This record gives sequence, structure tokens and C-alpha cells, in this order.
Amino acid sequence: MDVRILVDSEHGAVHLAELHHWLADVPELRGRLTPLEAPPPPGVLGPTLEALLLAIAPGSVATAFATALVSWLRHRSGAVRVELELPDGSRVKLEADRVREMTDAELRGQLAAVLAGLSAGQPTGAPRVGRDRAPADEGAAPTG
Repeated sequence: MDVRILVDSEHGAVHLAELHHWLADVPELRGRLTPLEAPPPPGVLGPTLEALLLAIAPGSVATAFATALVSWLRHRSGAVRVELELPDGSRVKLEADRVREMTDAELRGQLAAVLAGLSAGQPTGAPRVGRDRAPADEGAAPTG
């Protein structure tokens, strides 16, 4: 399955390039990442990095990706959001500020939620996982 990876931040293309380099260093992901570029806007030389495409499979590849992604988010400052778009159109969203504030138990839950989204897909409009809503209490009101 191919997962489209988008980064939303003030410096989205820069953060996306940083994520690309971070993921490219993970042995299980080598050869599975494809940068998706948009044509340059008028007056700009060279294309703009728009997204990453990751060919993913259940098991060690999905685990390596989820672990690397959450680790990368923990090292970001400012408002950075990563959105994973699955082939069925469902999306899994993660935010750097929420990941940085997580306890170890919450982080394990975050990894489990990402892996569940990658292996089974979530319905469109799936809840954002993070400090305001944990995967175990999807029906509960946000607490943060």
C-alpha cells in the first residue's frame, strides 16, 4: 500500500525535506520513499517538494515508519502537523506539539494508533490522536 505523507507548517517544504532525509536513514524504509514534487511557481527555479509517497507493508516496515515518524515529530519545534493519507482516502494526523508533551504510555498509544491506521485504515474524519484524545477513548470528549 502507498501512503502519502504531507507536512503542514509555516515551512512545510523544508520540514518535508527534513522528514524525507530522516526517513531515508531508516534501513527498513530505504527504496520505499518517493518525493512528490510540484512544478515551480512562476519566477522560482526548480520544483517544490509537495509530499512523500511511502510504499508500506504491515509488520517491520510499518513499525519502523511509525517509530521514525513519531521520533522526528518529537524533535520539531513550533507547530508542525503530519498527515498520512491512506489509499482509501482516510487520514491519520499527528501534531508535533502534542507528541512532545506525551508521557511514555501516551507515546506507546500514539505508535499503536499510527500502526492501526496503517494496517487497517481508519474512516474518513478519524479522530486526531494526541493529548486531547487517546485512541482508547474515541467516543469521549476532548480533555485538553
